[in-house]
This record gives sequence, C-alpha cells and structure tokens, in this order.
Amino acid sequence: MTDFYRGLHDLVRDILLVVDADTGRIMEVNRAAEHAYQYTRAELLELEIHDLRVGSPQSVADQLRAADGQGSLFEAVHRRKDGSMFPVEISSRGETLGDRHYLLSIIRDITERKRADEERERLFATTQQALAAREEFLWVASHELRTPITIVSLQLHQLRRSIHRGDHADRLTASTEAALLKIDQLSALVQRLLDATQLDSGLRLDLAWVDLAEIAHLVVERVFTQTDAAGIEITVEVPEIHGRWDAMRLEQVMVNLLSNSLKYGLRKPVSISARVDVDVVHIEIRDHGIGLTPSETDRIFGKFERAVSIAHYGGLGLGLYISRQIVEAHGGWIEVESTLGRGSTFRVTLPLGEPP
Repeated sequence: MTDFYRGLHDLVRDILLVVDADTGRIMEVNRAAEHAYQYTRAELLELEIHDLRVGSPQSVADQLRAADGQGSLFEAVHRRKDGSMFPVEISSRGETLGDRHYLLSIIRDITERKRADEERERLFATTQQALAAREEFLWVASHELRTPITIVSLQLHQLRRSIHRGDHADRLTASTEAALLKIDQLSALVQRLLDATQLDSGLRLDLAWVDLAEIAHLVVERVFTQTDAAGIEITVEVPEIHGRWDAMRLEQVMVNLLSNSLKYGLRKPVSISARVDVDVVHIEIRDHGIGLTPSETDRIFGKFERAVSIAHYGGLGLGLYISRQIVEAHGGWIEVESTLGRGSTFRVTLPLGEPP
C-alpha cells in the first residue's frame, strides 16, 4: 500500500513538500519537486525550506506561522539549484502526525500565469494609450477640419451674394481663389489622415529616377499656394541630383518639413539645401524660429505628437511621423538639430540608388 500512495504522490503535477514545522527541514517531496528545483530527492531531504525560498528569514517565518495556525494561500518566489528563480503559489497548512508537527504544502509554478498577467496588463495599457490617442486625434481632427470648412462655407456664401449683386469679375475671382485655397488645405489634411492609415498597413513606393532640384522647386511653389507663406524668404540651394526615389512621396516629405519650418519659423527666412556624400544625399531644411527642447526632439516624430499646444499652433501631429515613415521606407533616416529660441534644422539622408 505504501508503494501505491508513493505512486499517487509522484503522479501529482504540483510540487508537494512536507516540512518539519519546528525546524523547517524538508521531510518528504514528490517527483514534481525534483523536476522543479533541479535537485534529487536525496538532496532536497538535506535542505530546509529557507534554502528554497527567496525573501527575508523573518517574512518566511511569518508565513510558516500563518500556515501552521490556520492554513494559508499565498504567493512567493522559489529558487532552483542553479540559482534561477520562479514565482509560485503555495497552499500550506499544519498537521500533527504521531508526535511530530508538519507543514503540508502544495506548490504550483505560476510562471506562465504571471507572464499572461503581465501581457494582459501590457495590452490593457496599450489599449488605454490607443483610446487616449484616438480621443485626442478625433478632437484635433475635428478642430483642424472644422476651421477650413467654416471658412470655405463663409466664402461661398459671400461669393453667392456677390454674384447676386452683380459684383465685378475681379472680386468674384478673388473670392473664388480664397475658397479654393482653403479647399486645398482641407484636401491636404484629409490626405494626411489617409496616409497615416495606409502607413499602419505598410508603405508602397513607386521608385524611379528623379531630379531632386526639380522636386525642391515644385515643393516651394506648392507650399506657397497652400500656406500663408507670403513675405517669407525661402532660399533653395539644391543642385541637380538624381536618385532612385518615389517622387510623390519625396515631395510629400519636403512639403511636410517646409510647412513645419514656415509654421514655427516666426516668419523668418527658411532655407532648403542638399549635398551628395558618396552614395547618399543630405537634404536640410533650416529655420530660425521657436526651436525645440532636447525632450521634444526625441518625440516629435511620433504619431499625433506636437511640440506645442494646438491652442497656439494647429496641426494633426502627423506630418513628421509620415515623413519619417517615408524616409525609412527608402532606406534613409531623418533627424533634427534644434536649439530653443534659435530654430531647427531637419536633415533627411537618402541613398541615391544604383546608377541607371
């Protein structure tokens, strides 16, 4: 019958320990204990429970007393023979057998449970962050989209009144151009939203050999039509440089960076320059505006991130994020050097590609 109970004892998947309640000496173990602690049965019977526990002797003694008094269920950390540790859940109670008092403990390795709990907490935190970002995005998007829509609506109503009054064609043309400008701005905002969505599922590039100088001048023309850049000096020093890039995406990057410099540049001069360095090209867009703190330069390329409050400067917080994704998809990188109050320099480095 003893062999029968010993067999049942060893079939239990949880660790079973019988400990002398007075000395803490381990008196009996099952096979699961040998596997878990990496000791042989004989080695375990030479140890005390304190040799397996991680924690102060006083805390271990307190838990042993609690278990001996009325039984207890608690978590602890145990140590293997090689020194590695693992979390356990212990159900322990005191029993008197014959003239000796023992603690009978059922111990379960909860490493997987802890890992699952940590993953669940991580997912919960990620979800909370995503929900917070979504709420912020919806608020910013509604604010940014509402402004040009309201202005276009007012301008179209004014245009209708002008038509009914029979105003001169020049006035009608001016009202129409103003409305079209705001529609272009609205279209750019919507495009940024679409780009952000597409980037989450991967970015496709349509690579071809293009001239960087041509793109730079197109970008300046485009920015002048979509922003309030009138009166701001923009210097372009980009020689003829050919590279294998996605022309539309590269233009998008330069528009984002130039628009950013114009927005925060305090209407001071802005420059665009480029130079070839062996097999890469460095594109720099420099302003002399409000600048950034070191902590801001680390986070401004994140999704929905802005270095300043929307109350002072509008924007979805997507331009730099989209730019970084496009540049990295080309195998390049983007960085910023900035001093608070003295302006910023955004530098895009792109591989030129194989010669045609």
